[in-house]
Amino acid sequence: MASGLPDRDSLDAYGGALSNYTDPVDPTTDEDAAWRNLYAMNVAMMTHTITRGARSFLGTTGGATGIADPSSGFVHDNVWGDSASVKAVASYVQTGVYFVTTPTAVSDELGVQHSVNIRRAWGNVESSDGTLRLAEPKVSGARSMTVYTYEADAEGRLKPSQLVGQVITVFFL
Repeated sequence: MASGLPDRDSLDAYGGALSNYTDPVDPTTDEDAAWRNLYAMNVAMMTHTITRGARSFLGTTGGATGIADPSSGFVHDNVWGDSASVKAVASYVQTGVYFVTTPTAVSDELGVQHSVNIRRAWGNVESSDGTLRLAEPKVSGARSMTVYTYEADAEGRLKPSQLVGQVITVFFL
């Protein structure tokens, strides 16, 4: 039985390599084992490096303002769905630091529960002008990322910044 995303799989998770008992009678209704093996192997290998999810939020001044979602465009999506119940939660820590946390466990479309285990993360800032702005997420736990944000000053030096009003997106696998 396949374990399913967000887990990492191998061909064995999909029943291993199969062989035909007899030649397919009708290729429009019968599947050749060689083709099935190829797509099962490709799907299994994609589970190792496919992006598991992404979360966009607006830089904030912190305090009572909290974290806001962009008013239009992409906000969040994951291989386990895009409902509000599985949206990664972003929070402000201090100037230049945000924290993003995914759910502990998620259900796939077959209803099977999976633990979330983030292995890598990267970020993007949709800069509204020509100023250099960066978001550098670091995996800080099985389901969390610490996001360090920077903005270039007038001399071009990068300094920690809240990136107020800028769209910050964190991607993770």
